[in-house]
Amino acid sequence: MSWRTHQIHYTDEGTGRPLVFLHGLGGRASNWTYQRQYFAPRQRVICLELPGHGESEGLDVSFAAYRDVLAALLDHLDIETADMCGLSKGARVGLDLAAQMPRRVRRLVVVNAFAHLEPSDRLERAKLYALLGQPGGRQLWADRLIELMGVQDHSTISNGFRRAASQLNAAHIQRLFNELIEYDQRAVLPRIMAPTLLMRGMHDGFVPEYCVQEMHKLIRRSSMVLLRNTGHLPYLEQPAVFNQYLSTFLEE
Repeated sequence: MSWRTHQIHYTDEGTGRPLVFLHGLGGRASNWTYQRQYFAPRQRVICLELPGHGESEGLDVSFAAYRDVLAALLDHLDIETADMCGLSKGARVGLDLAAQMPRRVRRLVVVNAFAHLEPSDRLERAKLYALLGQPGGRQLWADRLIELMGVQDHSTISNGFRRAASQLNAAHIQRLFNELIEYDQRAVLPRIMAPTLLMRGMHDGFVPEYCVQEMHKLIRRSSMVLLRNTGHLPYLEQPAVFNQYLSTFLEE
């Protein structure tokens, strides 16, 4: 699919009610492999690779425009309304779409995301991402982020994250993250009409707990699930548990 002048990559599997998965910063469609395997036999599953990620073009697209890319994909696929499940940055795209174009989102799942960060947390995380601009900083960034996300005991996840870090467009990721920490969504959250499930891994140190509590207060039809023994990536750490929570919520 072309969005304006850029080619945007996505996968489209299965039939039935559409479910869109939105990856986190630096991610791609393959991050959702366990979910695609589980849900595609049951319904239509779409995984968008956001601009500048995976096989998608668009390194120059701002984060604020990502919701328009998502809406354009839905138009391209003749989908009026879909369920959305996003991790971190991807969840924030879902929040934007649900707030600005409420008819496009039937149900929304937000996994370990923040709508805003307090100044001290913005500064701390900006320093972490500044490592990407330093010589040899990618691996140091990856090691610190793995620990902060609470996935250091999962060797497969940690090793995969380090491999992905070595291939990242560091300047692009750093720029986007700086946009994310300055992008305050609190004012638009009360506009969200879709039932929303806020999922938090209890070992996630990257997204502070107050972020989830704040979203719960601002989104009218929201509920919370705390996932024990998981960090920032519960869909990879405990995919069976994650899939069951997601499936139950979507069928309510």
